[in-house]
Amino acid sequence: MEKMQRTNIGYMPSMVTSSGYLHDFQLQQFEYFVVVDFEATCDKEKIPQPQEIIEFPSVLVNSVTGEIEGSFRTYVQPTYHPLLTDFCKELTGIQQSQVDKGVSLSEALVMHDKWLEYKGVKRTNFAVVTWTNWDCQVMLESECRLKSIRKPRYFNR
Repeated sequence: MEKMQRTNIGYMPSMVTSSGYLHDFQLQQFEYFVVVDFEATCDKEKIPQPQEIIEFPSVLVNSVTGEIEGSFRTYVQPTYHPLLTDFCKELTGIQQSQVDKGVSLSEALVMHDKWLEYKGVKRTNFAVVTWTNWDCQVMLESECRLKSIRKPRYFNR
């Protein structure tokens, strides 16, 4: 039998065996991890200035079970460099038609926020995680600043 218990330290699964003992638990500070991995405009010879997010994917991971509980993806229409380079299309696998049908970054942020609300994550203790700081602290931060977009605070955690 498994259930989640809230402790003063974090969240842990309670694995009760037939003998009644707890085992196999690991404390976690967060209930959920929201994993993001943006793709942005790019070129082989020179990075476009400014770079813009063209894909906004997110996966919701339960920190206790390690299970993926949902995913979100939308394509974002770049405004400064609306035509993707051949290099960018080959590297990311994203096609011109996908970004042409995409939404603005501000709309993508609203859609993502509503998805987190729908999944019930915003009422929990969660963290946005990435492979490196490029996604949130560099790319998202700089594009939001450039376009005067207010990004949700949870991207700063």
